[in-house]
Amino acid sequence: METFLAGKSAGAVALYERFSALVQECGQVKLAPAKTRIGFQVRMIFAAVNKLNDSGLEAHVVLTRRLGNRRFKRIETMSPKCYVHHFKIETLSDLNEEVARWLCEAYQTGTQEHLSRKSEF
Repeated sequence: METFLAGKSAGAVALYERFSALVQECGQVKLAPAKTRIGFQVRMIFAAVNKLNDSGLEAHVVLTRRLGNRRFKRIETMSPKCYVHHFKIETLSDLNEEVARWLCEAYQTGTQEHLSRKSEF
């Protein structure tokens, strides 16, 4: 994680720290750092910071449903119950209750409990 944050401005680091704090409010998580991103994991990675610089923080959340919202720049369908929602945060005020709800819903996806529930069909 130190490598990911190395050389970043104070503003960029503040965005990351606030995002991370919102994630951790959802429950216990493991950090899954990679060369180009920081993932947040329960059983699976459910959210990640993909890019961080002076223009903002680019992130994604994994949800079991496709959630329509103009803040999502792209939504990838990975399977019928796995949708990756990409968005950008430019200011600390963008990390609001709406984003907190996405993160906590994604946290539940990350537990993978939805996979053990019996289908209604």
